[in-house]
Amino acid sequence: MNTHKFDVTKLDKLNNPERLNLIDLDVIIEKLNLPSNSIIVDIGIGTGIFSENFLTKLPDSKCFGFDISENMIEWVNKNRKDALNGRLSAAIMNENHIPLAENTADFVFMITVHHELKEPVKLLRDIKRILKDNGKLLICDWKEGMHNHFVKKESIIHDLKEAGFNTIQEVTNFDKLICLISNI
Repeated sequence: MNTHKFDVTKLDKLNNPERLNLIDLDVIIEKLNLPSNSIIVDIGIGTGIFSENFLTKLPDSKCFGFDISENMIEWVNKNRKDALNGRLSAAIMNENHIPLAENTADFVFMITVHHELKEPVKLLRDIKRILKDNGKLLICDWKEGMHNHFVKKESIIHDLKEAGFNTIQEVTNFDKLICLISNI
């Protein structure tokens, strides 16, 4: 598995509003059929741009964002927390363990993160641990040829199955990203 990690000196790239055009959150939210008061978890929160947008569209929800980079967590806590009335909290995690209790989350997402994981199955098993019954996972990552760092769709599907996710649905509306929705 690729061991590339995002260079935090390029933080502006992560915070570019153009990134929001990579996926249509309205399409995703419709397919997920989430409760309006969902507990959302963002793995690899970066600058929190996607967390903020999910919370804007789901105003009764709360999001826990995690990253392995202290710089990212500090940035989110400084720049996003107040804008969302305390509905977003960000904390450090190690790559294979999310510091949340079992059966906490209605929805977990990773956007352009899977290709950076050393041991994706371990993290996916931990995601499964924190998901509630009928909880959902969204993985979006670069399609081959769209970015220097990518992972093939078949590899993500294999990792999901290896971690115990059985139902996997591809959302095909997006040009640059593979987007897979799974539940336990």
